[in-house]
Amino acid sequence: MARKEGGRRESPDRVRLEADAGVPGDAWGRQQGPHAERAITVMQFDVAELIANGQPLTLFGDNLFLTLDLSTENLPPGSRVRAGGAVLEVTAMPHNGCRKFRGRFGADAQQFVSKPELRHRNLRGIYMRTVEGGEVAPGDPVEVIARAPLPASDPKPPF
Repeated sequence: MARKEGGRRESPDRVRLEADAGVPGDAWGRQQGPHAERAITVMQFDVAELIANGQPLTLFGDNLFLTLDLSTENLPPGSRVRAGGAVLEVTAMPHNGCRKFRGRFGADAQQFVSKPELRHRNLRGIYMRTVEGGEVAPGDPVEVIARAPLPASDPKPPF
């Protein structure tokens, strides 16, 4: 999904991701410099469906919805994932619910994804960058190809 100017959303059947760039035509994909770590926004598909409660997933504004555990334990920053023909890397930039998220899904949804005891689950999603360009389409296979070590400052969850 690409966020266009004026708040429009576009969901192409297939997109070609280029190394160190976001989704072509997306608002964040046009960013350079320190925003490059936020080039691609990713959310866990089942979490998005739960929060959306029947509304279109394009409301989130995220680029990719993956059927993959996005928790810090499964995908610490630096981990790499192959999605379709592209290789993506998890960045350390936290992806938090903003006022737009709150406006679209409500205060309860924002509080849920922001709970400190659930933060390691990355319920709001994660940021990734493209390290190897390739085409990605809905339903393409997704696999973790390199799992980075857990950051020393991130304690394991209590369960």
